[in-house]
Amino acid sequence: MSYSWTNIAAAPAADADGYLLSTNMKVGAYTLNATVPTFGARHVTCTRTVVEAADTPGTIVIVGKDLSGQTITETLTPGADGVLVTGTKFFASLTSATGVGWVIAGGNDTIVIGWDAQNAVVTGGGVFHGIVVNTTAAGAIVVTDSGGTIATLKASIAEGFYGPFDVAFSGYLRVEPAAASNITVLHSGSMPQSYAMS
Repeated sequence: MSYSWTNIAAAPAADADGYLLSTNMKVGAYTLNATVPTFGARHVTCTRTVVEAADTPGTIVIVGKDLSGQTITETLTPGADGVLVTGTKFFASLTSATGVGWVIAGGNDTIVIGWDAQNAVVTGGGVFHGIVVNTTAAGAIVVTDSGGTIATLKASIAEGFYGPFDVAFSGYLRVEPAAASNITVLHSGSMPQSYAMS
């Protein structure tokens, strides 16, 4: 079997305003930053800041691409002042974010949109083959799917290939170094969610 690969050159980090810097909430499309996570796919996050009297926040409709290049959508409901809300779908990039049902009260509440640190290298089902540690890993490397932990490679693990695991995963394959690392993950490719294994 041939495998796809994903290089992870740093520990995945959250970026609360990576897609949208602080801007007034509104009904309509937001102008997104031209940034995406440097590798993998992440959950979309949003944080609302209340200005004077709290507005009626409505929802934000997120449209983007998953790792197979398929269009996916998700609707987020902003929380109370300063509360981070996190979606459940893994987005490799965003196409649009549109406010729906927002109603101003006293001031004009603001919103930021970004991503979390959970890093999916595959969406759907497939096979996790192994990991090549390119430089000694500073922190532990955790591999999970929708069912739980598949493997944990210890901190300061030496360069080399670790595997073959050849473990079937479902839902997604997350690979997250806890600290600075350079690794290559060998896996089967992402499939469109319409026919991916669940």
